[in-house]
Amino acid sequence: MDLQKVMDSAKHGVVYFSLGTMLRSSALPEGKTRELLDAFGTLKQTVIWKYEDPLTNVPKNVHVIQWAPQPSILAHPNTVLFITHGGILSLYEILSIGIPLIGIPMFGDQFTNVNRAVKNGYAKRFDIGEQPVKKLLQDIKEITDNPKYGARAKEMSRIYHSRTAAPGVELVHWIEEVVTSQGAPYLRSPALGIPLYQKYYLDFFAAIIVVFTIIGYLMRILLSNISKKSLDIKKTN
Repeated sequence: MDLQKVMDSAKHGVVYFSLGTMLRSSALPEGKTRELLDAFGTLKQTVIWKYEDPLTNVPKNVHVIQWAPQPSILAHPNTVLFITHGGILSLYEILSIGIPLIGIPMFGDQFTNVNRAVKNGYAKRFDIGEQPVKKLLQDIKEITDNPKYGARAKEMSRIYHSRTAAPGVELVHWIEEVVTSQGAPYLRSPALGIPLYQKYYLDFFAAIIVVFTIIGYLMRILLSNISKKSLDIKKTN
């Protein structure tokens, strides 16, 4: 398949779907894979799905590839949406380029990453094990039909690239500074120099033990005095 030709000829844009390298798309249940294929077949957009095993009965607008040059696909001007697991590296690629996404978080920081993107207004979240594929189709159509998502993605990309210096320039600067200052000790966190008893909150726990010991001692004296007064009253009577 000529991927460049497929993307260049996508009149209605390209939806790129990848669950990354840690979680393989081919690990999805067979029924869910077929359900997704049927759903993608109803879209007017061209769909490129990174799927590690061969698939049969694939809709005409869906192109399955076992390996994908992800940065190049995302950077193509016809790419209108990225369906992703929400890994932090994929989020950085999205911010660098500026296209909206649908996040399908599976584990780890993916939930936080996707929720942050949704909060920032350029993403939707789809829980593949809990929501019907119909919901995914609705999210795709909403994002691709409503220009506010693409505009917000572009704005977030502008903010991401708004730096006083290019990352490469800043990296060289700080490497030179660390070498010149022999380790840049003034940049180190004060937490590195705290004693172990503070690091593990031993002083805090010791203070709590002392406080509860004092309270227990006072309570014992109080109860002892109350008991003594009660005995004295009984003897008097």
